[in-house]
Amino acid sequence: MTNRMSPGSVSRGYAICFLLTALLLLFCLPGAVAAATVTGKVNSSEGGMPNVVVTDGYQCVLTDSDGTFSLVPHQNARFIYISTPAGYLPAEEKMVPRFYIPIDTTRLAYDFFLNKNPVDDNRQLLLVTADPQFHKEENFKRYATVVDDMYQLKMAYSDRDILGIECGDLVGDKPELYPPYIEQLSRAGIPYYRMPGNHDLQFGGRSTETSTARYEQNFGPDHYSFNRGAVHYVVLNNVFYVGRDYFYMGYIDEKTFTWLEQDLSHVPTGSTLILSMHIPGRLDETAKPFQYNSREISAQTTNIASLFRMLKPYKVHLFTGHMHYNRNIIHSDNLYEHNTGAVSGAWWQGDYCLDGTPVGYGVYEIDGSEVTWYFKSVGKDRDHQMRVYAPNTTGRYGNDVVANIWNWDKNWRVEWFEDGVPMGEMTRFEGLDPEVEKAYSNKEKLEFSWIGPELTDHLFRATPRKPDSKITITAADPFGRVYQETISR
Repeated sequence: MTNRMSPGSVSRGYAICFLLTALLLLFCLPGAVAAATVTGKVNSSEGGMPNVVVTDGYQCVLTDSDGTFSLVPHQNARFIYISTPAGYLPAEEKMVPRFYIPIDTTRLAYDFFLNKNPVDDNRQLLLVTADPQFHKEENFKRYATVVDDMYQLKMAYSDRDILGIECGDLVGDKPELYPPYIEQLSRAGIPYYRMPGNHDLQFGGRSTETSTARYEQNFGPDHYSFNRGAVHYVVLNNVFYVGRDYFYMGYIDEKTFTWLEQDLSHVPTGSTLILSMHIPGRLDETAKPFQYNSREISAQTTNIASLFRMLKPYKVHLFTGHMHYNRNIIHSDNLYEHNTGAVSGAWWQGDYCLDGTPVGYGVYEIDGSEVTWYFKSVGKDRDHQMRVYAPNTTGRYGNDVVANIWNWDKNWRVEWFEDGVPMGEMTRFEGLDPEVEKAYSNKEKLEFSWIGPELTDHLFRATPRKPDSKITITAADPFGRVYQETISR
């Protein structure tokens, strides 16, 4: 008697055979590794913490009601980490937040412990710095005055939760300077969150994916998020290494976009976001025709329009660095970019950035979801917000009185008075700061001869009617604070 199988039995047989063959090939292929589920728990002194976002940098999952989680890491993932919830703080080591655990193939449990924030984090003080770019040990002597200034400011805000963000170029291609940099900044007693800049890359690799290895050894993932009070913070790496030493562009890859979509899915529409990356998003309020050249691709983010679309449902402050000058760009009512002047000025060669911005940092006072700000010059009080040049003192601007207001945006109002008589608003123009021209004109005294002044459009001018009049300039910022300088000729 013939034993005949039904068509369905034959199909199931082929399917089982195919599956067994595929599994055999998987485990026999050189280098093939079966993905393993990792588990862990997020704890605090109050017990397991539910609804905490956990990620491998590719996908996001939430902890269960008891604080446990599980996920299958992406094959290229290097960390398991969390988006610290509001009201809590991650572990720290020399003020470096340790919200991450490197993936170890022998380890299956990734447990995190969070401390309750002893201060109400709805009232925050955020310090934003950019481009310390240390290239030798001697730089830390000058940097010590910056840290001292931060510490003094911190003491004046003892009632606020305090944190810092450093917008990349932490060192100048000198990874051996990471430890002394960490040590020096830790003196301020302020936890600092960071991202890599183009001078933090590991050159010589075969792709951009290999370029952040040295940064990650010191500071962990190159894209992540955390929460403080009513604010959701996001840090992105937008420096894309193109495979040759010192060649890079501003670009956000698909891995990061995909992760960000998942991260933001847990953030309510209308929330305040603070997003930071090294290379500017866009240096002008309106998009200009794109030209493919080294400056266009390295001084702004080439695919920024896609990020801007993702951010539309939120109120966003975007922090960037890279340019060694200060520039504020209002992209829309809900999207404000603060391109922060370098804390190293002109690579530790003088007291100014290339546009005349003093060595300093941004200060952001956050109350709930509302953010106000000012620029803090090192060694000066908070009212130092402009530099004024009297007529016939600059050589470049003749009889005009000129003011450089480095933290200006279009919501400022700059007026002038002659012998107490109001003369109206000053004229904004693009030019060079005379003090920067003077400071960086002697190339023999500079360590880098290519340093020089940059054109800036936060200069203002007016022509007095009389040669011996008293000139007063008032500048009102967007929050109604009025700064004043008077010169007598």
